[in-house]
Amino acid sequence: MTKKPSIQNVNINGYKTQRVIAQETIKNGATHTGSMSHPKTRDENVKILDDYLTLCEENNIRPVMFRVRNSDKYIKNFNKQLLAEFDTIVEQACQKHPSASFVDGWKWNGVTYADFYDHAHLNINGAAKFSTYLNDFIEQLDKQGG
Repeated sequence: MTKKPSIQNVNINGYKTQRVIAQETIKNGATHTGSMSHPKTRDENVKILDDYLTLCEENNIRPVMFRVRNSDKYIKNFNKQLLAEFDTIVEQACQKHPSASFVDGWKWNGVTYADFYDHAHLNINGAAKFSTYLNDFIEQLDKQGG
C-alpha cells in the first residue's frame, strides 16, 4: 500500500510553491537524526554548556535555552532514549545554574502542520509564531524578575 504524501504550500521570498513530503521521509528523517549517538561529543558539549552557563552567571546574564518545535510526526518518531538523555542534561544544567531557563518547543502546541517547511523545520510563518512564543516567555521572566 502506497502512503499518501503530505502536500504543503510554501511561500519563499514571495514565490508560492508546494512541497511534497512523503510520510516515509518524515519517519526516516527523525529515525536517522535520533539514531546519532556520539557519547564523546555529548560529553564535550555538556562541558561547553556548563562553561557557557558559568560565564553567563559571572556576567549577570540570564541564558534562555530552547528546543525549536518540530512536526508531531517527527517528534513521534524521534529516539525516545536520546530525547530522555537530552532532557536530563538540560534539567541538570538548569539545576546547577538557576539563572538559566529552558523553553521546550516540542511541548508547545501553537503551530499546525502548515507552519512547517518540512518535517523538521518551521517555515517563515511557523518561525514567526515560535519567535512570538519565545518572546512572550522572556517577557514573563522579566516581569517575574528572574
